[in-house]
Amino acid sequence: MVYASTALSWASYALLVVVLPFRFQSLTLSVVQYGVAVGILAFGMLLTEGVWGVLAFRIGNVRTILSLGIVVSLIYAAIGVSDSFLTLAVSLGLLGALGIFQVPLVRWMALTALGPGTGGRGTGIFGLFSGIGLVVGTAVGPLLFVEFGFSVLTLFVIAFYLVGLAMIVLLPWQQVTLPPRQSGFFRHVREVVTRPFILAASLAVFAFFGRALVWNFLQYYSVSLFRGTPSEAGYVIGAAQGASLVSGALLGTVVDRWGAGRSTPFGFVLVVLGTFGTLFSSSYQEMVGATMVFATGLGWLSASILPLALGPVPIQLQGTALGVFGSFEDFGLLLGPVLISAIDTVYGTDSIFLVVGVVTLAGLLFSLMMGRIGQSPPPLLAQ
Repeated sequence: MVYASTALSWASYALLVVVLPFRFQSLTLSVVQYGVAVGILAFGMLLTEGVWGVLAFRIGNVRTILSLGIVVSLIYAAIGVSDSFLTLAVSLGLLGALGIFQVPLVRWMALTALGPGTGGRGTGIFGLFSGIGLVVGTAVGPLLFVEFGFSVLTLFVIAFYLVGLAMIVLLPWQQVTLPPRQSGFFRHVREVVTRPFILAASLAVFAFFGRALVWNFLQYYSVSLFRGTPSEAGYVIGAAQGASLVSGALLGTVVDRWGAGRSTPFGFVLVVLGTFGTLFSSSYQEMVGATMVFATGLGWLSASILPLALGPVPIQLQGTALGVFGSFEDFGLLLGPVLISAIDTVYGTDSIFLVVGVVTLAGLLFSLMMGRIGQSPPPLLAQ
């Protein structure tokens, strides 16, 4: 039920996000305005994900999840009727701030579900189900948008979300064993934010900055540079999501065997190759191939960076750690769309691949410097 709910929640999110560039174009809004709006969405996540992490073990009950879920569905409805940059930006910011309320809790449940020594595999399986939702949403979203328009698509978004919400509400929460609730928000954060954790979580900034290239801008450059169509863009992003989730699920075992510290650089290698491969692609088919390499690298990173960061964190603080870690991911998601859209506007579309390639190459070098961090089993997995 948890995995099915996760898949539906991410499908609803992807249905919306994948067509945002086309919605902005239909409203005659610019690429920069789109990048800023997506940055505001990520900023909303950045502001609150640490809070949801601290509260992760407190919201695991029917009343809280149902109440917050209804608010999120209303925000989706508000996005559906928004027809200006201001209303879209505000609604997307609220979605970012509230739409992730259950993420730290559900990620922790997935990370620990398989028992000791399986952090990479558990993270990979969670990515598999969330990725299934993302694949469905990104593949179907452009088709629904073209055939029925943005308002009707929003109804599908809300329906998917409400079904996923019902599934997680129906869980037997009274039987779920969660770590004891700890008091003191700032004390939690201070105890989590250690040097090893910060260094490892910083890798997520590099990875998620690069992620924006495909997840947020392929809709633009596949059409303008490679002469594709909006529907084809949805298929390619869906395929990239599929490659990412399959590689994350399969390579999670490799991460557990090699250690997260030694595995992470290989993910960055593939991301760098995929980015520069797109830069030098001369056809739509070559661009698709480079995108698949890129996505495989992101899947590898999704299975390795989180276990690397959680390695030094005690079990009672891991809900908070997941929230703070998510804030690093959100920071990358914030920087990516804003900077990439600005660079695209000033220097042209070709330049965005060079910039993302340099940033992810820096992530590779940083991960190599950290190779020895995360070699011992996380405290959670050793208890």
